[in-house]
Amino acid sequence: MKGFPCVPGPDLVVSLHTRRLILDPLDVADAAAVFRYRSLPSVRRFQMWEPGSPEEVASFLREPGRREWETPGVWHQLGLRERRGGALVGDCGFRCPVEDPRQGEIGITLAPEAQGKGLAAEALRALLEYLFVRRGMHRVFGSVDPENRPCRNLLHRVGMRQEAHFVSSLWFKGAWVDDLVFAMLEREHEPMGERL
Repeated sequence: MKGFPCVPGPDLVVSLHTRRLILDPLDVADAAAVFRYRSLPSVRRFQMWEPGSPEEVASFLREPGRREWETPGVWHQLGLRERRGGALVGDCGFRCPVEDPRQGEIGITLAPEAQGKGLAAEALRALLEYLFVRRGMHRVFGSVDPENRPCRNLLHRVGMRQEAHFVSSLWFKGAWVDDLVFAMLEREHEPMGERL
């Protein structure tokens, strides 16, 4: 029987390996690299979190609970590092909503030079594998701006289905915008095993 997910636990030590990437916890030492790609207009356009400086990124990464995997309500960020050379090319995040810790919300950000190579799908498949197979999550979902076509296509590609289209439901950067919700249930997930 799988353990109950998302209870406060030990430090975030998860390290996920794919064919081309290593996903591991972001550290304060990554702050400048994270700020470099997250501050670009093309990247931050659809991001809720827009850090104003590398120091703000470092402060975010030092917040209490951020290194404790599955602290309900807290976003945990994994860096996406190339297996060859170790360059940080993006990050993906995960949080368990406080109201139902058997569910998880995911998000992903990739530096422009790493886009269009299938790395985001590779990373999300690894994260979904971890959440469903090793952590026993019931449902994993993501929220997407309808104008963010690459992200919508990405979530479809990894097997998530669109559950909802909320009209003018989200106050975002000074305007009401639509919100698409994509999700996958544990029973819909096809374990990847060694195919990662």
